Amino acid sequence: MFDFSRFLDVGDVLAQVDDEAYVRSAIGRYYYAIFCSVRVYLVEIMNENEFNDNYNVHQRIYNRLVKSGNNTESSVSEKLNDLRKNRNEADYDWKNNDFQYFKDKLDQSKKESKFAIEQVESLKKSPPFEF
Repeated sequence: MFDFSRFLDVGDVLAQVDDEAYVRSAIGRYYYAIFCSVRVYLVEIMNENEFNDNYNVHQRIYNRLVKSGNNTESSVSEKLNDLRKNRNEADYDWKNNDFQYFKDKLDQSKKESKFAIEQVESLKKSPPFEF
C-alpha cells in the first residue's frame, strides 16, 4: 500500500522553490499527507469502512476525529482542520492574499503536518480500540 506520508517529502521539495505556484502546491501536499494517512488509519486499522466512500469524506473524517474521546485523535482533528483551511486558501484564493501570506501559511502547514504525521503513526502503532 502507498505510504501517503511521502506527500510530506513532495511538499518539502515544492517548498524549496520560491515561486507562488510551488508554495501553494506544497501547502496542498502537506494537507493530503495527513488527510490520506488518517483515512488509511481509520479504514485499515480501526476498520471504519464508511470512510471508503468518497462522498463528503473530508468533512466526515474531521467530524469523526473531533468527536473522539481520544486526545491524540482530537489533536489530529485540529491540525487537519487548520491544514485544510490553508489548502483551501492556497487552491481557491486568487485575490485576497499575497505571496508572502502563502509563504507564512507554508511554514505553518509544514510544522503542523510534521507533528500530525507523528501523531497518526503513533495511533497506527497503538490504536485506541474501545472494548
